[in-house]
Amino acid sequence: MIDVIDQHEPEIVAFLHDFLRIPSVWGDGPALTTAAEHLAASLADAGLAVELPDSGTDGMPNVLARADAGAAGVGEALIFNGHMEVYPPSQSWRRDPFGGEIDDGRIYGVGVADMKAGTAAMTMAAVMLARSGVPLPRDVVVLAVPNHFEGGEGTRQALRDGLRGAYAINCEPSELRVLTGQRGIAYVNVDVRGRAAHTTALDVGVNAVARATEVVREVLAMPITAADGRVLSDVKICNVAQISGGVAHNLVPELCGVTFDFRFPPAQTQDDVLRDVRAAVERAVDRLAEFPVDVALEATCLKNPRSSLQVPDGESLLADVAAAHRRSTGRAAAYDVHQAWPDTPIFWESGIRAVTYGPGSMDCYWDDESVVVEDYLAAVRTYAVAALTLGSTANADENSDG
Repeated sequence: MIDVIDQHEPEIVAFLHDFLRIPSVWGDGPALTTAAEHLAASLADAGLAVELPDSGTDGMPNVLARADAGAAGVGEALIFNGHMEVYPPSQSWRRDPFGGEIDDGRIYGVGVADMKAGTAAMTMAAVMLARSGVPLPRDVVVLAVPNHFEGGEGTRQALRDGLRGAYAINCEPSELRVLTGQRGIAYVNVDVRGRAAHTTALDVGVNAVARATEVVREVLAMPITAADGRVLSDVKICNVAQISGGVAHNLVPELCGVTFDFRFPPAQTQDDVLRDVRAAVERAVDRLAEFPVDVALEATCLKNPRSSLQVPDGESLLADVAAAHRRSTGRAAAYDVHQAWPDTPIFWESGIRAVTYGPGSMDCYWDDESVVVEDYLAAVRTYAVAALTLGSTANADENSDG
């Protein structure tokens, strides 16, 4: 199987290059539909059954493709999962963010790490498996979604619509490490009230922005705690992501809104984060009865909670993917956890064993974003080998040459 992939390296790299040239920015329905059609065309040409079903977001479809292993393969299906949307590029790019430029062994483009390289790699792995004619021990499903940034909405929609399997590999960037867990996300909105007045009547006004400043200071300084109140030793990840307040340059602002982006560890839930923030608010400001402060989760966190994940100890899927990595690269796999949020917990919550493994830096977003071309090709090989060997770690080396 690896030989087949090696023989088609130029085509596999060209597929990613063309994918990067599609400006599939989050929320752009036509561009994301074009991205879906790009993936679907190669999958269909290879003989997979391909659909473009509803993703849960109007105007942009999922890609759902299946390589059929016969009656025995349905319940044991392996689902490859990735997303097609990217964040808008910053103004600081020195290269064309949608150019797909290859230079000194790296391929450049906005979202190449997060996560067009992974999505292209899983697509090409399925294509190469189908072309090779090697018998599949299980159905192989490709699920590419346009709306991961909405809390994994496309993945959730596919599962709501009946997608099932035994295994899933989420292809988000892991630096080709096998990930044993990830942090969850809580976007917390804090709305601070005051009393409006003119600048010349500061004794009348209560400045909501000034009060919010104290809240920000306390939230950034606060410890993080478990449900039982125990202070956790995990590093706190909290970004003051957005702030707004005031209506005119000569008025005391009566409202100020702050959004915090928390990436919480497996020992916490989003409810624990809310409790910590509310306690910080009480320490930061007084007169709460007169000027209350609202603390609430952002709407998509309520609709699609981004849970943290710790893969159970001894989970054989980790060893299976590590064995596929070794077979594909000649190197032992490293293990790590993700500070960001792949869709992997969604599968566990649906009874599907899942792991994250993919090419690219886990930093996810930066100017002149790039991925090592050989890492992209290694991911294609690993995904193909894993499709043939999951569930048979001890025999992975013998069974992966089909």
